[in-house]
Amino acid sequence: MTFKRIKFDPRAQLLLLLAASVVSFWADRYALLWIIGFMAAYLLVQGMYKNAVRFGLLAVAFFLIQGWSSYFAHGLITFVSFFAFLGLRLLPVLMAASALGNTPSGQLIAALRTLRIPMGVLIALAVGSRFLPVMRTEFEAIQLSARLRGLSVASPRNWLRPLRTFEYAIVPLLMRSLKISDELAASATTKGIDHPGRKTSLYPVVWQGQDVAVLMLFIIGLIALVYFGGLS
Repeated sequence: MTFKRIKFDPRAQLLLLLAASVVSFWADRYALLWIIGFMAAYLLVQGMYKNAVRFGLLAVAFFLIQGWSSYFAHGLITFVSFFAFLGLRLLPVLMAASALGNTPSGQLIAALRTLRIPMGVLIALAVGSRFLPVMRTEFEAIQLSARLRGLSVASPRNWLRPLRTFEYAIVPLLMRSLKISDELAASATTKGIDHPGRKTSLYPVVWQGQDVAVLMLFIIGLIALVYFGGLS
């Protein structure tokens, strides 16, 4: 028996991302537990199991760090506690963004075009959603090559030579980013992204039951959190 993955409309994903970006910084620790749990379930039903587990482990680590650091008042411990505090509030945003980033760029543009969003913003969203994952892959490839030469940023001995590490790690990434941006621009132009006329899409752009359901569940949960004092 295989589990059927649920696909959400990009507009619903964008609304969840915006809502998570706002409420995550108003929520207390216990409200954050619910929001992170909701986002983890949101990733699971889309088949993004690795992301759900990865973000869940990060949430547990941040909660443990905050609980441990509350018993100390040292300057460094305070900084670590603030980092955990900020990380907890960014996690729901990153979880929602990872789901939106998994959406094909053509489907994203087709859906957001119905919201009358300016084409410049649409192009930035589409290119950004593809550019960042590609850059991550390129950075990993550069680091693999640098590790074979003993120049990886992960090596502690290279931390004493930051300028050299910057030269051998960041400069190649910048050069690759220039080439990749040109390739993405050429690909988008070939697909007619700058054509002034009406564009068609292979992806159906319709609200479905799961889109309404996920938004309603999130809204009901937020109302419950406000009622019980989890959101101020």
